[in-house]
Amino acid sequence: MKLEGILRVKDDHLLFEFKKKDAVIEAYQSELKTVEIPLSEIEMLEFKKGWFSAKLILHGKSASSFRELPGKDLIERVLKVKRKHREVAARISSNLNLMISEKKLQEMDGDE
Repeated sequence: MKLEGILRVKDDHLLFEFKKKDAVIEAYQSELKTVEIPLSEIEMLEFKKGWFSAKLILHGKSASSFRELPGKDLIERVLKVKRKHREVAARISSNLNLMISEKKLQEMDGDE
């Protein structure tokens, strides 16, 4: 099985819409599933671009951060990015990391 879907940023959440497909002949497709993850559950995002592929790596703050998203790793999800979407993925990573850093600074200012 393989997953295919989209990632959108909605207010202070990441919105995932995806479905499972048969990896070989794609004869089977599941229903579309939607999962929202608050940015407060995200530690950071990484965009890695290689010669032939690109990926967006999401790092969660805890093991429960991605409990509703399929994946093997407890606190990390790796999203493959198509060539035509690389620029958008890089901007998402940069903008969200900035938002996450700003929230951390606000929390630190509130503690003082």
